[in-house]
Amino acid sequence: MLLSLEFNGYRFFNDSCLSFVADGRTKKLLSNSVELDGKNVLKSIGLYGSNNSGKTNITVLFNLLKMVLEGRERISFNNFIFDDPKKTSISIIFNNMNNNGWLKYEFVYDNENMKYISEKLSKISYYESGNVLSNIIFEKNNENKLLKVFDEDKSKYLSIIPSRLPFLYSIELNSGDFSPLKEYLDELQTLANSIEIIKMYDIPYENTLETMKNNNNNKIKFIKEFVRNADIEINDFEYDSSITLKFQNDIDEESLKRLEKNIDSYKLVTTYGNKKVPSIIFDSTGTKKIEAIASYIFDALTEGKILVVDELDNGLHYKLTRSIVSVFNNMLNTKSQLLFATHDLLLIDCNTLMRKDQIYFVNRSKFGVNLYCLKESKASNGGPREVSDIIKHYNRGEFGAVPNPSFINLIIEVLDNDNEEN
Repeated sequence: MLLSLEFNGYRFFNDSCLSFVADGRTKKLLSNSVELDGKNVLKSIGLYGSNNSGKTNITVLFNLLKMVLEGRERISFNNFIFDDPKKTSISIIFNNMNNNGWLKYEFVYDNENMKYISEKLSKISYYESGNVLSNIIFEKNNENKLLKVFDEDKSKYLSIIPSRLPFLYSIELNSGDFSPLKEYLDELQTLANSIEIIKMYDIPYENTLETMKNNNNNKIKFIKEFVRNADIEINDFEYDSSITLKFQNDIDEESLKRLEKNIDSYKLVTTYGNKKVPSIIFDSTGTKKIEAIASYIFDALTEGKILVVDELDNGLHYKLTRSIVSVFNNMLNTKSQLLFATHDLLLIDCNTLMRKDQIYFVNRSKFGVNLYCLKESKASNGGPREVSDIIKHYNRGEFGAVPNPSFINLIIEVLDNDNEEN
């Protein structure tokens, strides 16, 4: 699970933080958080903001972070189109729910030369007294010619350790001086595997397709029920291997192989009443998105994943998005998290669905992008008290710029100009 993600010098963001730390002063919706090794951790966070404010950039950041944790080479946090910073710093606190507890991984990355300037991994312990203990596992800083592993000076190795890969991917871990670090490489890889990023406007169908073809009965049952609950007209959803496609002309073997993946998708069948039809042809866009996301939700809830969804409400009825958020906030969920970007104001419900510490706003201005939590807008400072007030304040633009289009005036102007020309 994630406790926090801090980032600076990433595209238009400076000194920004997404915190999954539950506000101890909030006594409502206690099931929306879970206690883990001395910290109360939020199970979901929603990102709000106008179009092109920067919400998608945060989901992209998670993908870049996943690439770092996997040891990928030549990562670019910035594109240098709008004078983006040359250095990006990232700090993440996470817990893979094992004996190592909370770990903090932080690094500074040179976007221009695509190499790591510094890295540090620490073990963090939180106590009921409020005290925090940090023990450094390793620290590497090329600018300061520093390399320490468990307080031992290893600077003599700096000249032979490349900086284009993360430190733990650049050294021999099976034997020698750095072998005690192998378990921490496993921690980074476990975190990478737990992060799943999907875009609702282009959600992959393959995960559900492969599930329905195999014999994971619990997962198949979950997907079937998920789809049936989402579309009241559907009686069943299944993979029918007996379906074959006929072609008017002969197809060579190579072409058939290229078509195999698409042909397979026609075997996903939806039953309406007593009629079975190929889902890919007859189901609505929204229903197909539900069918696709169901497998990701199952994996997240059962495997303790961090599901990052861009535009959660894209193509879905508002009751479906509420149900998806609710299943993560449910008290039975003790190991998975959901981070979602949305425009759905009905999700801003601090009485029955989301707490103030779970709602973030992304606001873009000429000075950059500002990311802040709703809990920072305190009632004592004029902030909202109830959910109705939140929506009202949001529509006024008090949490950031909101569009105020005047399409009617635009149409009138166009029609007037058209009449003058004729």
